[in-house]
Amino acid sequence: MTAVMMMMVQQWAGAAAIAVLLLLLVARKARAGVSRAGAEARAARAAAELLAEEAEDRRRRRVKKAPRYLVVVDFECTCEDQEEPFLHEIIEFPAVLLDLKTRREARHFHAFVRPTERPVLSDFCTRLTGIDQATVDKAETLDRVLVEFDAWLDEFAGEDYVLAADCQSDLRHFLLPECRRKKIRVRDAWRSWVDIGRHLMVHFDLRRPGNLQMKLAKVGLAFEGTPHRGLDDARNIGRLALALQARGVSLTVNDGVVRPRRSAVTKKEKRLRSREEEARRRRRKPVVVDW
Repeated sequence: MTAVMMMMVQQWAGAAAIAVLLLLLVARKARAGVSRAGAEARAARAAAELLAEEAEDRRRRRVKKAPRYLVVVDFECTCEDQEEPFLHEIIEFPAVLLDLKTRREARHFHAFVRPTERPVLSDFCTRLTGIDQATVDKAETLDRVLVEFDAWLDEFAGEDYVLAADCQSDLRHFLLPECRRKKIRVRDAWRSWVDIGRHLMVHFDLRRPGNLQMKLAKVGLAFEGTPHRGLDDARNIGRLALALQARGVSLTVNDGVVRPRRSAVTKKEKRLRSREEEARRRRRKPVVVDW
């Protein structure tokens, strides 16, 4: 009997051990299921947060691309009746502040500018622009006019604006190159702008939009004022921009230039380093080897 009882006890112990193992396995699977569900819930929350952040970024980008004010510029510059390259200088600086919410002109800025590289206007320039020598002689230079323009922007537009022109020439070929030649600092915001002519080309699928009068005719408008008078041109470009906006065109930034990078080491610094290295070489004493 004792041997039989011992065998039964051993069998019961084995069965109990197996039952305990099964219970442990079931408990582990249950915990794994809870952990997996928790991980899936955390992943879902993280994905929802990421989607919300992306939506907020898109909203901010839309806000950034659609400022309240459009500052329309159209410069008159020195010129000659010739085809070869010519370094233009701005002699008339107009700007029209368009309120894109009310769709009307809010204010305008206007100043004549005295050229310094070629201070004497050509007869062709005077005939084209109507600006005579006496007018520019008593005007401020470009650096002073830009100080006044900066103050005007700060007072009436703040930072909620973007520059605009009817083509790329006014900023890409006139203002920015002249400022670079004369070492005049410009705002980073002026390095990107709204090209109204390009928006017109895309909207009407045009290869060449033509001059300002032709562009206005595309939206059913006629030029008001005198062509090649800076302020009149800027106001008509503003009318063109508002007409495109009324047709559903989003007046987003579509042109600009990259800010030039300053060299990590200037030429002057390179010359100084070269001189210092040469001086160190001269100070070195020759090594004498005694054979």
